[in-house]
Amino acid sequence: MSRKSDDKRWNSKFAGFVQSYGVEKLARQLRIAPSAVYHWMSGKTSPHPAKAISIQRIARRRGFSLTLEEIYQHSREVRSEPFRAAAAFSRSPIG
Repeated sequence: MSRKSDDKRWNSKFAGFVQSYGVEKLARQLRIAPSAVYHWMSGKTSPHPAKAISIQRIARRRGFSLTLEEIYQHSREVRSEPFRAAAAFSRSPIG
């Protein structure tokens, strides 16, 4: 997965907004480290509710409609993929 467009972490409405706005710029606006945004994109963590509301406001100012559900759905979807892959791997015969 060398390109963001091929990577599931960047294929949600929330991720599309983050990508178009810019990780560094969003982190500055939220007064957090860029690594926190990357953790959201990878599904390791989700934004704190106060940060999610701030993200909504920032998105709205840019003419982008983003619901809290869309923000949190992103991490649920990204987190579910590695578990599916790991489960499939554990069921495959070792030969």
